[in-house]
Amino acid sequence: MAFYTPRERHIADLHEAFRTESIDRRTFFKVAGAAAVASGLIHTASVSAPASARRVIAQPDANVFVYGSPQDISNLDPHTGHDYSIATAQKAVYDSLMRYQGNPAELLPLLATEVVGSPDALKWTVKLADNATFHDGSAVTAEAVQYNFQRMLRKNLGVAWMFATVMDQDSVSVVDPTTLEINLLKPFAPYDAVLPWLFVANPAVIQEHEVDGDEGEAWLRENEAGGGPYTIARWEIGSAYEFSKYPDYWFDPENGITMFDTVVWRIFRESSTKRIAMETGEVQYGDWLTPEDLQALADAGFTTNNEPSLTPFAIKLNNQVGPTSDINVRKALSHAFDYDAAIAAVSGRGTVMEGPLASGLEPWHKKDLPVLRHDMEAAGAALAASAYPDGFEMDYVYVTGDVNEELFGLILLEKAAELNITVNMVPMLWPDMVAVAAEAETAPASMAVYSGTSYIDPDNFLWQAYHSSQAGFWAAASHYMNPEFDKLLEDARADTNPDNRKALYDEAQLMLVNDAVEIWVYTQIDNDAWVPELTEPWSPVMGADWRTYGYQ
Repeated sequence: MAFYTPRERHIADLHEAFRTESIDRRTFFKVAGAAAVASGLIHTASVSAPASARRVIAQPDANVFVYGSPQDISNLDPHTGHDYSIATAQKAVYDSLMRYQGNPAELLPLLATEVVGSPDALKWTVKLADNATFHDGSAVTAEAVQYNFQRMLRKNLGVAWMFATVMDQDSVSVVDPTTLEINLLKPFAPYDAVLPWLFVANPAVIQEHEVDGDEGEAWLRENEAGGGPYTIARWEIGSAYEFSKYPDYWFDPENGITMFDTVVWRIFRESSTKRIAMETGEVQYGDWLTPEDLQALADAGFTTNNEPSLTPFAIKLNNQVGPTSDINVRKALSHAFDYDAAIAAVSGRGTVMEGPLASGLEPWHKKDLPVLRHDMEAAGAALAASAYPDGFEMDYVYVTGDVNEELFGLILLEKAAELNITVNMVPMLWPDMVAVAAEAETAPASMAVYSGTSYIDPDNFLWQAYHSSQAGFWAAASHYMNPEFDKLLEDARADTNPDNRKALYDEAQLMLVNDAVEIWVYTQIDNDAWVPELTEPWSPVMGADWRTYGYQ
């Protein structure tokens, strides 16, 4: 009879759970979670829940809104930073030419009152609002917008992946103070759809804070030069980011919503700590909750999101360096991963992916792709055909405190062990993950990534994650490089015929699957909850827009 320490007993339970052909998802989650905690892979907060959770009642006289998230705002610069937390902060302090609102996401005007494209999608005319101002009271002019296009293209970071291949610094011409003409280098069918990501900063303020020719980049990481609905009141990395309503904001969305006077983006690394803060009235909105915490909040009267997202979650495999550069190793890992266990781990809040695009992205998702599914015999055969038949050691990097990503790592760890592959669980803060993914030589063998929805088009997902020009961007942590694939995406971008684009994207999806680029796990249902007095705020587009948030 074997004798186990508590830690070893939980690990043994986890191993047994994974060996079970059919396992109740709630049982799986409890067993896996307990094992992870016992092994030290998941650290829980040392705080107890209140005896009875109470529903939060919004106080109209205290017009403060607190948003709880595990992720810091690592770079506020409108032209170099881009992820979901950064995007939320950028939307707060900057205006863009267009904006997305609602679910399904609707493209609406903001700085631009009119955007007209030519039939061949090469020439675009943008008319600006004549009353838009920056926070110093100066007007937002066509010349200012031109400067922002050019600075974004010079930096070639952040949102530049949406623009840089179809335009250069000479593409934008000023017609008059409120009119721009944009002549693209090549046709780009969804060009208007990316305009919400050109955030417009005040050129004069940027130039005031320029140091050694950096165009204000160092200063803009934690400061703003915008004209959006909020200004920065507090910036405490790792703790809280506070924004104050700008009293002279020029734009009225005409939606009947009174914006909050103060918004706080507050950091909670642990879901349980965030849930308790919501139950006690400290937080009005929480994201990235565990399924169990989400259910507890629903039981307490909070509104919870049940809308499926278009957001893919994939385990990015380094295609250039180390064992995962071998296609047969990638196939082995893809076959070894237990996709049903992954859905069980998130309590069914998601759908197994069938390739690189969400199945809900109609009509673009290609059906009947030859995706690799859990099959340990096939995994063993693939590994035997690789240059590493006896196994190897690899890292799995994931966001510190993200329980779901940790559980996915445990699934990979357990099944890979059967192939004599040792998986090291490596938690990191998101900014550190972005940094290590920048070069193929430093990118981990496997890395957990949710790819954001910036615009509703297959180009959004396939270009940022797989085009060679994007290698090193966090969404492209696999460093996939394939000239034939690149051409498919380039042709699809340039074609204004939807049927032609569909055929090209079908071929591109098949190529990615055949190359076993990464492990496509699932598209999530965002585990967000908020007080019932809040206007319905959820949208599939990345980053919250606090213009649309208010109490009913």
